[in-house]
Amino acid sequence: MKTVLAAALLLSLVACSSAPKAEWVKPKASKDDTYTQLSDCQYQVGLAKVPEDEREQMVAHCMRGKGFRYVAIPAAK
Repeated sequence: MKTVLAAALLLSLVACSSAPKAEWVKPKASKDDTYTQLSDCQYQVGLAKVPEDEREQMVAHCMRGKGFRYVAIPAAK
């Protein structure tokens, strides 16, 4: 039983560490600019009362409309 629990814990840790990080990027946009634009998109989607299962996609459309791309960030080694 302990072996199964240890294996499950190890697999969950590996899964968390192997998930690539991603962030919104735009040439010449600072982290603050990105945060502001993302917050605005989230606010606008919230005002539109978009169903919860569609919000993430609508925020992504909003950010792309502002010239941002959602890209994977290489893991630091």
